[in-house]
Amino acid sequence: MKSKLVLLVSHELSLSGGPLLLMELAFLLRGVGAEVCWITNEKPSGTDEVVYNLENKMLDRGVQVFSAKGQEAINTALKADLVILNTVVAGKWLDAVLAKNVLRVLPKVLWWIHEMRGHYFKLDYVKHLPYVAGSMIDSHVTSEYWENRTQ
Repeated sequence: MKSKLVLLVSHELSLSGGPLLLMELAFLLRGVGAEVCWITNEKPSGTDEVVYNLENKMLDRGVQVFSAKGQEAINTALKADLVILNTVVAGKWLDAVLAKNVLRVLPKVLWWIHEMRGHYFKLDYVKHLPYVAGSMIDSHVTSEYWENRTQ
């Protein structure tokens, strides 16, 4: 049986909560045989020690890491079996990179939302949320906050 391709989309590669949770998910997915690619919007070109260490940790465990910008990201999103957007901010990637391919990718998207701060409730971030395959909000408190803000 062919392994499933899962694309993980993160706004950054850092030690903050969202990226660390996504990295753990990447390792779990690899553990059950999935092919996992990680793309990030903010991949510094310099030598950031945290980014370097996290990226190498993922590469060592079989997770491919590359920039969310460019044809490789588009091609991977189109052929992926599942695309997980990690955090609300990752929603900017849909229009910015996928452009005319957004509608082809939305049916494969699971959107994992962690944020509770008001500045994340921008239409530019979440306008595609009603059209994704599913969304996951990681706490009851966050879910209530989103429900109240998006009615």
